[in-house]
Amino acid sequence: MKRLLLLFCLPAYVVAAPPTDTLLDNHPLAGSTRTTIWRYINFVNPSYISDNPATMTGTLAVSFPGYGASDGLYSYTGPYSITATQSTADFDIQHAVLQLDLVWDPASTFPVNGGPKLNYNGGNQQLSPKPMIVGRVRQLDNDTGIPEMEHLDSFVYRGITFQWDLSAVEQDIHSVSIVMPVANHTSIVGVRTDVASEYEEINGTSLTALQIWRDTYFDTIANTGNAADHADPDGDGLSNLVEYALGTRPDNTDGEQGAASAPALLLSADRPRLSFKTPSAPPTEITYRVQSSGDLVTWKTVATKTGASAWVWNGDGASQIHTEASIERQPTTIGDDVPSSNTKRFMRLHITR
Repeated sequence: MKRLLLLFCLPAYVVAAPPTDTLLDNHPLAGSTRTTIWRYINFVNPSYISDNPATMTGTLAVSFPGYGASDGLYSYTGPYSITATQSTADFDIQHAVLQLDLVWDPASTFPVNGGPKLNYNGGNQQLSPKPMIVGRVRQLDNDTGIPEMEHLDSFVYRGITFQWDLSAVEQDIHSVSIVMPVANHTSIVGVRTDVASEYEEINGTSLTALQIWRDTYFDTIANTGNAADHADPDGDGLSNLVEYALGTRPDNTDGEQGAASAPALLLSADRPRLSFKTPSAPPTEITYRVQSSGDLVTWKTVATKTGASAWVWNGDGASQIHTEASIERQPTTIGDDVPSSNTKRFMRLHITR
């Protein structure tokens, strides 16, 4: 069990110079195949800019508030999603693959909200993929000249692959639709969909969201040294696991990136309350528990939240959970289930993965 406690935003500008290469791979698939590649996504028409429009069998759409910017699909005002479809008339689809070439805000986990879901033959099956494969990386220097971005040395684009084994589906599949949720400040510059008549698993390196986060800040995926869950390399009193769970940066102590983001205890309406912020798209593997005690020995959980699910009141009496809508980090205040009166009361935020 790992214990307790980022706001780094890419502005609504071009996040980097358009890439000259692509991180979309040509994975060999078995049997008959169909492929559609979008590598030149921009503001002209994000649904139809592709390598070869004449041979396209798929479509790509972006949901509001996402839009086709001058360098890929993007949103700075909130989470969005893309929908990629692929179809075939002459074989049964048993293997579906979605690839992305993208860069995201290190303050956000990836993928968010459970990752992509696949529907087939116009249905709503919501099938989850096999573990995400992390491919090649492309690093671009920050040469935008935008003052708000001077603290960023570079942007790291990653090639990501998701795949679905559809061989056990009894009915023939002739079309798939894949919905990919993404957090704001995520720029997608390439998308590729492949379908095949036989399933043959693509092998690669599967990383968890936390491992990718460690790699982003510490150039390692290992839970050791400065990258360890309980390490505090920037010395702000918040461990790495706490920074990851609260959405703060482990290499920055300025303002809300540092100790100012630690949970604060306040007294309101004769009741102690714990106030803090979580990412708008919290890490799916993190469980948040607000606990209270009268003696610092026995602790009672009064509220619980896992990933992007809603807070659940576990205390006695009426719920004391209050949250505010926010694009970035969501303000949350949770009260004790026992009024303080003249009794000593203590509260804490307990974080596990």
